[in-house]
Amino acid sequence: MRENLYKQIQTLDGTWLYDSTSVDWSKFEWNYGYTKHYISKEEIAKPYLISYSYYGAINYEDIILLVNNISNIFEVVIGSEIKIPDIRDIKTFVLKHRI
Repeated sequence: MRENLYKQIQTLDGTWLYDSTSVDWSKFEWNYGYTKHYISKEEIAKPYLISYSYYGAINYEDIILLVNNISNIFEVVIGSEIKIPDIRDIKTFVLKHRI
């Protein structure tokens, strides 16, 4: 997912990272609604579990966090409510904003 959406940046040591800030997440559209989810202690340590439980794949953890304005999962309080976007909205957003 990241390779289709994010620009790559090179760090000082020469490694390449995907830059999630290269996408304007305020343009994400919730056309098909969302599911409310309350973050557990385990999910703070392993946010990919959220993606897997809703989509059967870990690929969407960053999108789930970013559309909920969460840049650092470790700053989230256990029990915080987030919105889980419909997969159709994610796919539409990626198609519109891919690089």
